[in-house]
Amino acid sequence: MKTTLLPAEAEMRMTEPTEVLCPKCHKANVRRARYCQHCGHDVVLNNDGPRYFITRVIKEGGQGAVFEAIDDAGKTYAVKQMLDRFADPRERLEAVDRFAAESRILETLSHPRIPRVYTAYQDEGFHYLVMDFVRGEDLEDRIRRSRSIDEAQVLVWADQICDVLGYLHGRTPPIIFRDMKPSNVMIEPDGGVKLIDFGIAKAFDPKRQSGTQIGTPGYAPPEQYQGLATPASDIFALGATLHHALTGRDPRDEQPFSFPAVYGLKPSVSRRVSEAITRALQMDPEKRFANVDEFRAALIPPKPAQVRVQPQRPVAAAASVAAPVIPMQQAAPVLAAPSLPPQSPPQPAAKPKRPARAPIRIPWGNLIGSLLGIVLLAATLLLAFPDAVSSILPAGVQLPQVFATTVPTAGATALVPFAVDIEVVLATGSTEQQIRDALFAEYEVRAKSQYGAGTVINRNQGLSTIGGIEDLGLDAGGGGTRFRARVSGSVRPGA
Repeated sequence: MKTTLLPAEAEMRMTEPTEVLCPKCHKANVRRARYCQHCGHDVVLNNDGPRYFITRVIKEGGQGAVFEAIDDAGKTYAVKQMLDRFADPRERLEAVDRFAAESRILETLSHPRIPRVYTAYQDEGFHYLVMDFVRGEDLEDRIRRSRSIDEAQVLVWADQICDVLGYLHGRTPPIIFRDMKPSNVMIEPDGGVKLIDFGIAKAFDPKRQSGTQIGTPGYAPPEQYQGLATPASDIFALGATLHHALTGRDPRDEQPFSFPAVYGLKPSVSRRVSEAITRALQMDPEKRFANVDEFRAALIPPKPAQVRVQPQRPVAAAASVAAPVIPMQQAAPVLAAPSLPPQSPPQPAAKPKRPARAPIRIPWGNLIGSLLGIVLLAATLLLAFPDAVSSILPAGVQLPQVFATTVPTAGATALVPFAVDIEVVLATGSTEQQIRDALFAEYEVRAKSQYGAGTVINRNQGLSTIGGIEDLGLDAGGGGTRFRARVSGSVRPGA
């Protein structure tokens, strides 16, 4: 009888592999085989269903392997196999428990960067875990090929890894990954990452921290060798992973817990990132970051928000002045309400003009202040450069006497404009006035450095910040908050 395939079925048949591998000897067999033609072992995984067929060996080790497999519908999966070849019954029990624990943990997790588990089962002496198939290569292979990876790319991956670890640590109870290392970070073709191999992940119980001495030498923190693991342990291991990725220096080939500063090995890496990794790699867990989010913020600080400071209009003053304006504006219609002859308004009608004085203190105040500033600036220029001003005046027009008397005598030094970009670090939470005082104090230091120790700041004109004060966020050195502004004024140079 002739069988007609639907288009979708025909396409699937065309793309299906023509061979499948034996789960025991890993040799190839035809797709329709039921038993291995080489060793006689059952080729089908999980005969009770759903069934899986191995198409490729991804990784293989002494305790098992990871395969690429398909189901009856042709969908691709990753199948993790654990071999039951333990001579010591205790070791066998621990290995089986870890394998089962990985399945239990993964079945409770739902995160886009953690592979989903579909089923776990035993089949003819092997233990299997069926998961999402992650395409791409692991970070260890990428480092081996590139030797080291540039900072911008590493920070993209670090951000995603921190997101996964933050999700794990935020669960109740927290889950400690305990095996953060490059080979457990899969890089997908689109550049995204997935965290794989939860074989030794463990729920964290603060009352009972002790456990098996387990982890990967070079990446595991010192406390993990004592059977202790906390969220800080994952932070250390992530720091070691990022250190390896940025420098190409494999910690497994070096003295235990020796991590030179990243920027000492690779000067192109920013000092901010290097110092964050150094802190994450502290031997004492208490000296590391309090949590993964704090580590991520140190690696990738948020874009600083600009703080615009209005020197002539403090917020508190504006609020206190603005309060009485509202009732006065509302009172004006009440005063104008009586019907009076339009051609001859009574004298009291002039009272509504009184509220007009209020805008002089608020919106007009800034304008007047600005005009006064312009006048002061003009006066300063006249005081500092009378000859230059006189040269551009029309013939017969002279400066007023008040300016003529301020022309410097021979040997005197005129005022000169001076503007400079300044950054200061102050304690977090400093007031606006404290920030300004620090900026102006540094301005005086810069002026004396440029024009001599005897330089005098023109206090009559005052100092101003051009464009406001910018908050750059926490200082990389951990000393407080960094602020930046362009400070402008005039100085009289001195020897």
